[in-house]
Amino acid sequence: MAYLLTRALADPAAAARHLLHHDTVFGVEQASGRTGPGGAALIELTLRPLPALQNAKYPTERIRLIIRPDTTVHAFPLGAPDRIFKHRNPPPLRDLCLQYPGDDPALLWLPEDGLEPLVTLIHRHLIYEETWRRTGTWPAEDTPHGHPTQGVHPLTTTEMQLEARRWTRQQ
Repeated sequence: MAYLLTRALADPAAAARHLLHHDTVFGVEQASGRTGPGGAALIELTLRPLPALQNAKYPTERIRLIIRPDTTVHAFPLGAPDRIFKHRNPPPLRDLCLQYPGDDPALLWLPEDGLEPLVTLIHRHLIYEETWRRTGTWPAEDTPHGHPTQGVHPLTTTEMQLEARRWTRQQ
């Protein structure tokens, strides 16, 4: 059972301890949590790369995750302010652009999915950003920024089309 965002909002320090000690998310080395302005949960995490990527000298990442009382979330990379990111939202927030909200719900993280899948999404996103910095290629199907002229951004690969069907959410 996923760790609910409402639990993280009620006690961010307990949510951080859960992520650190329960082996539900790979690579959490450090975690702390506190309540921030407006009752938001502020969770700071240090995430180590996957072993093969650690051997390739991928960095350990530090992030601040903000969960607002309405369960909207924002993830900010900490440290190295000069690093370039391909998928970051525009100012003033400049948080990571983790997903396109207009995508098929089967492909989205939703608040009811819980904290662990969210942290995994953020961790994977940071690994993809580092891969992009090194190779110039995003290592998965890439969604363009902005709103499509009609409907949603099309899924361009057969693999993503199959995954969207496989993970269809029941309405």
